[in-house]
Amino acid sequence: MLKPAFSVRRLGQRYDRGEVDALVDRIIATAEHRSVGPDVTVDDLRNAAFGTPLLGAGYPTEEVDKFLADAERWLPGGPVAQDSGAAGTTVPGGRPAPQFSTVRLREGYATAEVDEFVERVLATVNGLPVSRPVTAAEIRRVQFSSVRLTEGYDIEDVDVFLDTAEAWLS
Repeated sequence: MLKPAFSVRRLGQRYDRGEVDALVDRIIATAEHRSVGPDVTVDDLRNAAFGTPLLGAGYPTEEVDKFLADAERWLPGGPVAQDSGAAGTTVPGGRPAPQFSTVRLREGYATAEVDEFVERVLATVNGLPVSRPVTAAEIRRVQFSSVRLTEGYDIEDVDVFLDTAEAWLS
């Protein structure tokens, strides 16, 4: 496995390069089954926190967050598919469950709220029984709680799915 080549920025949201590099080295060692200390777990990735350089360069937060989300699949015990309550809501020939990117240290949507709503959307469009079918108008009005410093779904990914789902129901 190759070490990621994060870009470097001097301004904006960025993480300390030394702290990120240390965790990345441990992730790669764990994925390759090389012992260089304690193995990294999925929980370690989800709870990772890095300092922000006061002055000087750092790695862009969005690049590091995306790498950490992808790295969950490489670790023992990592998810095989996106961990979503809506994952089993497809039927043969039906609309598939979306795969949302997760974010940790920037604003995202609360995963439980999104999962519940997506499950209702997929049940509605796939013709499955649902206690409250979703309408296009409800999709336009839906608002999810924002989260920071805890895992949430990438806002843009969810909004793109909602636009697509609204088109399905229009």
